[in-house]
This record gives sequence, structure tokens and C-alpha cells, in this order.
Amino acid sequence: MKKLNWAKIMKVCAATAVCTGAFTLSAFAGNWVKNATGWWYDYGNGTWPSSSWQWIDGNNDGVAECYYFDRFGYCLMNTTSPDGYQVNGSGAWVENGAVQTRNVAGTQVNNAGQSAAQNTSSKKSGLTLFNTEPILQGGAGKWDSVVSNRENKSYTKAIVFDDDDYIEFDNSAGYTHFKATVFPKKGDWGRGDRMLLQVLSGDEEEFYVTDDIYYDTRAFDIDVDISGYDKVRLKSTSVSGYDADIAIANARFE
Repeated sequence: MKKLNWAKIMKVCAATAVCTGAFTLSAFAGNWVKNATGWWYDYGNGTWPSSSWQWIDGNNDGVAECYYFDRFGYCLMNTTSPDGYQVNGSGAWVENGAVQTRNVAGTQVNNAGQSAAQNTSSKKSGLTLFNTEPILQGGAGKWDSVVSNRENKSYTKAIVFDDDDYIEFDNSAGYTHFKATVFPKKGDWGRGDRMLLQVLSGDEEEFYVTDDIYYDTRAFDIDVDISGYDKVRLKSTSVSGYDADIAIANARFE
């Protein structure tokens, strides 16, 4: 969960005070707040959701709707979320025009009173990192197409790392696995070049590292347990050599 940020709180409060029509709406376990930029959700303890989906019962009727909040904490409205789901003008997740809901006891139903567990399972089954805005990024970049060095195989929507590059994603939604295909990117690999890919917490606690990756390493899949980590950082490290790049494709949280 995001730590207390007094600068942002003061900015939001100031904007709320001076903007015409700014107001809050009571909701389950917190309050909706509107300022000049948009709507955000105040948990009431100095924190707010960001880069994640949240179920919120806005009118305390025992039925919650699902909302997506961007990296700055603002609710997306009348658009498509980074992981490909539609939200209406109020920010609620919709499928085929129907607002998806669940009761506060945890049994999800749609607005016609029918089970929507299958849709929820689909939405929670994975978060594609290529389509997700990182919360931190240092050098690592998103490429529409990358070729592996050994197999000469083309991969789409890959994240590419040079030496000591990193990219960090929010996992406050509680995904438990990070999965990806890892491979040496086609390029200026020397026979002695070696790279590693580390999976770290937001505090740089390492909980997974690949074996050395060489110029002729075959593409391989990884499945890393990220349970309990609200931030996940992916970082490359050069063991020897400086011109080699590695890449990951089909990177996702599940």
C-alpha cells in the first residue's frame, strides 16, 4: 500500500478547496474525492489506490462496483483499462454494457442478479505488464517486436534490458505469480558476455534470479512466486561484458 505522501495530500486538498463543484462522496471504508484532475479514493488513513482494480461500495447498499485507478491514483472513466477492460462514465467495470458488481459478503453478481464469477476469474487471471504503466523505470524499455539471439525467433510486446536496467510494477491487487519468457536479445553479444535477470521487491529484496544468460541461451519460461509483495521490480545485471541485452516476452502477473 502506498505510504503517506503529505505533498500529494496538500495538493489534492488545495485543489478540492478552490475548484467549483469539488466534493466528496461517502463510500464503504473511505471516501470518493473529486478535484480539478478527476476522482480519487481516500481510504481515510493517508493512502489511496493506484495502478490497480478496487471493489468499492459507493452508496453503502451492500453491492460494490469495480474501478481502475491509474498510477497517480485517479479513477479511469469511459475508457479501457491497461489490462483491456471497459469502464463506463462513472468508472465502473462493464461487460457488454452491464455494470459488474459483487456483494460485500464476497459473492459477485452482475446487475441482473446473475453470477459473474467467470468474468471476475478472467479479469483476475492475469495482468499484462507490457500494457501496464510502471511505477518506476530506469532504462528498461518496451519494444513492439524483438528477436531472440539463438533461435532467431520474433517476440511481440517485449521488455528489453541493458546492463543494470530496471522496471517496477504495482502489485497491490494481490497477484501471486510473475510469469515471462526470458531470452538474449539479438545484437552485439560476445561469447564471454553474461547477464542475469533479478526479480525484486520494491525494497530491492531479491526473491528470484535467473542462471547466467549467454549469447546462445535458449528462450526459457519463468514462474516466480510474488505472494505478499505489493511492488515487483525486474532488474538486469551484467556478470561480464557490457553490450548485451536481454528481453522478456509475455510478461504478466497472475
